Amino acid sequence: MRADQLDFYSLVEFAPDRGAIEFSGRRAILLHTDAMGALRKELVETLGADIAKVILTRYGFSCGHEDAGLLPGFMHPDTVEEFVRGGPRVHMFSGIAEVETHSVEVDRERGHYRMSGFWRHSYEAEQHLRLFGRSDEAVCWTLAGYASGFASYVFQTDMICVEHACEGRGDDRCAWTLMNATDCAPEFSGLRKYFQPLNIKDRINVLEGKVYERTRELEASEQRYRNLIEDLPEMVFALHVSGRMLQLNKAGRTRLGISPEQLPRMRLKDLVLPAYRTAAANFLKSIATARTATRLDVVMCDAEGCPVPMRLQVEPVLKGDRIVGYSGLAIDITAQQERERKLTEYAARLENREQQIQDIINDAVYILDLDGRFSFVNARMAELLGVPADRAIGCSCGELMLHSSAQRVERDFRRRLNGECGPPFEIMLAASGAPNRLLEVSSAVLSTDGGPEGVIGVARDITARREMERQLAQANRLSSLGQFASGIAHEINNPLGLVSGFAEELQALMEAIPGARSNPDFDVLRQGLTTIQEQAQRCKAITDNLLLFSRKQAVPLEVVDAGMLVRERLSAYRDIGLTRGLEVDLSLDAALPRIATNPTLLDQVLRNLIRNAGDAMNGAGRVSVILRPAEGGVDLEVLDEGPGLPAGVIDHVFDPFFTTKAPGRGTGLGLSICYGIMTELGGRIECGNRPEGGAWFRLHLPADAAGADTSMP
Repeated sequence: MRADQLDFYSLVEFAPDRGAIEFSGRRAILLHTDAMGALRKELVETLGADIAKVILTRYGFSCGHEDAGLLPGFMHPDTVEEFVRGGPRVHMFSGIAEVETHSVEVDRERGHYRMSGFWRHSYEAEQHLRLFGRSDEAVCWTLAGYASGFASYVFQTDMICVEHACEGRGDDRCAWTLMNATDCAPEFSGLRKYFQPLNIKDRINVLEGKVYERTRELEASEQRYRNLIEDLPEMVFALHVSGRMLQLNKAGRTRLGISPEQLPRMRLKDLVLPAYRTAAANFLKSIATARTATRLDVVMCDAEGCPVPMRLQVEPVLKGDRIVGYSGLAIDITAQQERERKLTEYAARLENREQQIQDIINDAVYILDLDGRFSFVNARMAELLGVPADRAIGCSCGELMLHSSAQRVERDFRRRLNGECGPPFEIMLAASGAPNRLLEVSSAVLSTDGGPEGVIGVARDITARREMERQLAQANRLSSLGQFASGIAHEINNPLGLVSGFAEELQALMEAIPGARSNPDFDVLRQGLTTIQEQAQRCKAITDNLLLFSRKQAVPLEVVDAGMLVRERLSAYRDIGLTRGLEVDLSLDAALPRIATNPTLLDQVLRNLIRNAGDAMNGAGRVSVILRPAEGGVDLEVLDEGPGLPAGVIDHVFDPFFTTKAPGRGTGLGLSICYGIMTELGGRIECGNRPEGGAWFRLHLPADAAGADTSMP
């Protein structure tokens, strides 16, 4: 049969009821050219144009080689010339392009073959022009690969198709020549690399490096935006390094009566009353010099024209060693200033101010006399200092406080007596046997008949507030990185699927080659393709963890016996070998309330903590699991005897991608996922170091609200 007699309907069979199409006796699918264009775009943008060309050329080569093997059963060609002309016909039937064969030269004695022709309406040139515009070189990579693969099968020798003209670079039509690979002129010898096996592993490593660099670039901008939550009741803003407003959340715009269109023309000093504008301008300069978070009390004008005292808390946003902007909060301190004013007036009027102040205020209050010694402390202040109130009288700050805190109070004392004003400041108090407490101190000169007799200070415990701010920042960071991680995971999964699929197809093709199993060179190829699939699966596991880290969904809860659940899970861990080499001790309190949790997710957290404890002790040692009642639920602790958590690590153990394990042993997502799970379960997770050595992790599991007063026997 001649090639021009080959009929499309003799090659294709449609079976829509079975969801199948057969083309040349091989299952086929209908695929939009836009989908192939999307694949080309992904490959070019992810791996680069050169690697994309290799992949698509080899894909076309495989298609052509396989079509050539199937076509004789349908065509029954009379000659080799007719057989090779069948390739363009099949190409046209596939909707790839309109093919016109110009000439065919066959010299079987010398093994010399040559063929030339034209392609018109190439789908590949069309897609490249749509996605990338006009190219400087030929872009019909799969077409050239198909022709090379088909001819290589027909002539049983290596053939290469060279595209001289291409619609993708502005030519009227695509012109091509098919020749022996050995006959390629020097200028075409470089085409050989597009038919060689591709080291996908190295390319994946390059891709991972790019992802890592992109992550580092995003970290600087993440610092600017992590606290900017549109629905926060506080005013949140972001500034350009010049002081120009970049963003102001809804609470700020509503409170100050500013529209989004006005923001780009405004600066921080434009938000305050004229009397505070110089201070606001100098405020940013001081932050740039100190390169740390700073506060400033100002007065702003709200939407109704009323003055509102505000406390600005601003910190610089750094990219490397360079300040690229500022982020901050504006907190309404009207109520706080009013309380402090009334407290100062009240203390000046009352003869027995000590007892009355103690009766009406829960904040810690102290008075320093003109020598800088305590002349009064209320009960709360005495409790924080860790001494009875009468023993504190007459003592200096340095005798009862940490050195740094004492210096800060004494500096404020001198400034107040010199008539200077200043914002509130923070100190740390550490009473013996009690946890450290962070206090925010506001002070004023205490005077009688116009003459100063000391300084009165009000210290408010802000430890819990700072912890909530830290948890909010952690949640914001996890949320932002979760969205980023989800996007990256989805973007990587698609090319990974193609890599694995092509590797599997290449393995199948290689095994079909006669003598492949006895040829040692094929063993190298087989091992390489196996490595490609293994590494692709490893990357797939990492992206699965990224998607798990980024999930946000409602979690079904059920009421369970915490002791029974933990006992069953530890027994299961022993059965599967998770605790092999470890001595696991379980300690249960006799009266544990029922908890409302999700057993599957709690099992995931407990499993991760047990595995981390084993890793910390190199697979051998004692792990203690303790369950005890706690306020509002149950505390579950996992303690190990490892080296503990080094300084500087504790604050970052729940950060995504942070790990102390060796490369290849962890992704840094395990504890981040645990943190997210505990948040979804309405609980929390904490960590620290044991005095006797090793680390501890504590899970707080909320009790069942309906039966919070009942305990398990």
